[in-house]
Amino acid sequence: MTTTDSLRSIPDPVEAAQYAAAAAVPEFGRYFLIHFLGLSIAYQDDEQSCSVTMPFALHLCNAGGAMHGGVLSTALDISMGHACEHFLSAGSTIQMEMRFLRPVKSDVVCTGRILKPGRRIVSLESRMLDDQGRLAAVASGSWFRHDATE
Repeated sequence: MTTTDSLRSIPDPVEAAQYAAAAAVPEFGRYFLIHFLGLSIAYQDDEQSCSVTMPFALHLCNAGGAMHGGVLSTALDISMGHACEHFLSAGSTIQMEMRFLRPVKSDVVCTGRILKPGRRIVSLESRMLDDQGRLAAVASGSWFRHDATE
């Protein structure tokens, strides 16, 4: 298991943005959103999966007090993208489908896995669990491999 950063929850949105702006660099795994959302990223080599842990923060919630679907989508996307990059090659999201199964009002863990490692297009999935281990969201997606040859 490899972790890119430790879980960091900053409850104040201004402080979170300031920290992210100061810590971010334009490199894979070190960009602004990872720091702003307080993500922790770990790789499970034996399972060829990537887990992204995202702490709950009020400034990431919708009017109903649950984490916003766009924020949840970002964590799911990052777990799949990091699985693709770590186990195959860098890639770009070309399609993604989400299913939100319950409101999220806690920390979550998204686990991205490669379903089909194509030469040009990679199929992946990610499953999001809340802090009680309940399935909160599921995503599937396709990535274009940056190392693909014509």
